[in-house]
Amino acid sequence: MAKSTVFLFALALGMVFLTTSCLKDSCDATQVYVRYDPKYIQPAALRAKIVMDAPQAVTQAGKIYVYGQYLFINELKEGIHIYDNQNPAQPLNIGFLKIPGNVDMAVRNGILYADSYVDLLAFNLDNPAAPVLVNRLENVFPQLGWDDVRGYLVDYIPSKVEEQIPCNEAEDDIVFIGGGIWVRREIALTTLSAGLGGKAPSTVGIGGSTARFTLNEDNLYTVSDYDLKVFDLSNPLAPRHASTVSIGWGIETIFPYQDYLFIGSRTGMYIYGLKDPLHPVQLSVFQHANACDPVFVHNDKAYITLRNGTTCENFTNQLEVVDVQDLFKPVLLSVHPMHHPIGLSVVDDLLFICEDDQGLKVFDASDSGKIGDRLLSQVKEIQATDVIALEKPRVAIVTGEKGIVQYDFSDPTKLRLLSTIPNGNN
Repeated sequence: MAKSTVFLFALALGMVFLTTSCLKDSCDATQVYVRYDPKYIQPAALRAKIVMDAPQAVTQAGKIYVYGQYLFINELKEGIHIYDNQNPAQPLNIGFLKIPGNVDMAVRNGILYADSYVDLLAFNLDNPAAPVLVNRLENVFPQLGWDDVRGYLVDYIPSKVEEQIPCNEAEDDIVFIGGGIWVRREIALTTLSAGLGGKAPSTVGIGGSTARFTLNEDNLYTVSDYDLKVFDLSNPLAPRHASTVSIGWGIETIFPYQDYLFIGSRTGMYIYGLKDPLHPVQLSVFQHANACDPVFVHNDKAYITLRNGTTCENFTNQLEVVDVQDLFKPVLLSVHPMHHPIGLSVVDDLLFICEDDQGLKVFDASDSGKIGDRLLSQVKEIQATDVIALEKPRVAIVTGEKGIVQYDFSDPTKLRLLSTIPNGNN
């Protein structure tokens, strides 16, 4: 008999409407919510042979990664598109690496490291057109649960539901547990299966505007919603899980700077030192409003974008600039109101910010106190989620709902469109 319990999560989208008939012996009330149905994968399917498929159109672009002349584009939960981007005006699609459950990636010395739900994979990129899987570390990333019949619980699929319930149950049976989540009372009182340890599962993909994988020297660092994992890459073809550091709930992004890690969470920015690279130590925490939080560090300044979101429970939309010369005492330098900032990147004194439906904005960041008043240019015709700005060549690679768009920013006051890799649904 299966061990795990199927959970029904409800996101309140409306009010419970009661009619005058509720004064009678019986009646109905309507509850509208979003149901999250569990998705499972068998170990054999998760760990089936991985080969490079023919080039495919991008359907739902996730994270992007640049390595040399190559551009890696995550197809959310499906794998990685690999492009030869030597000429950004004509990116060449060379193939699709199908990886179940893939979201993040990083490349070091010709080795691609990528997640596959609960596993970490390592691929040899000697021939980027035919990556070769050389190692798999099993069960190193958090799992939502396990079922003896259906395998790993890996996701929850949302669907809108309108349900009729008796009036005498409308108030007593539907319980609000915070964060916009409503559940049946019996579900709220039920402990979750083994993989969750009694904590509510987080939906996948919320707040993932910047990387959860990063590299420093001979180590790979990854963050989940609540911890930091360290993998020893001294043998690049055989990564070893070296340690796990508990941070706290709501972790979103990780960014390397010199021998330090800057970790963005919904409540603050954590700074970890790498004096012992296999055992990072927390140096300080910079607290901010409860909001989604990507971080980029450049020239001893941390740029933090805060935005409201469905899981962030806040209405803050702003850029914060923090002096991190003293890593034990970060100091807030300035705050700039924004529309809905997500991913960001910095080259020299140019700050690139993805402003969601307002597109990509480029600011003069030479004076941290005047950034908000020094908008150099804006690309309004795209929805922008994340950006990688390259110093050589001076190309900004932007991802969003319409796909991947590349711009030449040799003149930051007038970005020049180079190419577009469209999402398949556009």
